[in-house]
Amino acid sequence: MKKVFLLLAFGFQMSLLSAQAPSQAKDVKNDPSLSTYLVDGVEMPYAKVVKLNTALIESMDVYKGPEAIAKFGAKYQHGIVLVKLKKGKK
Repeated sequence: MKKVFLLLAFGFQMSLLSAQAPSQAKDVKNDPSLSTYLVDGVEMPYAKVVKLNTALIESMDVYKGPEAIAKFGAKYQHGIVLVKLKKGKK
């Protein structure tokens, strides 16, 4: 009987922990430690960038760390992703 109770208590505790996990996830929209995305020179949120049709992308350049700071300034200390779209297909 004691083993059954311990198993039930353990299962209940695990279900509580798994129910809390999504609320502890990072808020991607407001996380200042994420890279900045510039699409054709316009800052764009990550959620919109991932929805871009990849056939429209001409090139992507990624700068991070000291290289990003040296080239673009301290605002981009967490990195910058430059996305260039093909001409006439925004």
